[in-house]
Amino acid sequence: MISVIADRDQRVVFSKDADFVRSHLLRGTPARLLVVATGNIGNPDLTALLLRTLPELIHLFESHVLIELSRKALVVRL
Repeated sequence: MISVIADRDQRVVFSKDADFVRSHLLRGTPARLLVVATGNIGNPDLTALLLRTLPELIHLFESHVLIELSRKALVVRL
């Protein structure tokens, strides 16, 4: 249901859940996915990380559909 709504509204799903990665790779849904690969991270630190990388994420999602966010880097996955 999350993927359907995100795709309909042209939004990005971000999750740590590997099921979303499998669904994206096998069925193409969600159409755009941010994989959070930070390990255990508190909400304040995750929020700060997302805010710090947001401009680059917006730019990358203009031309890419699967991006991985770690504590140290953004990685475009093909």
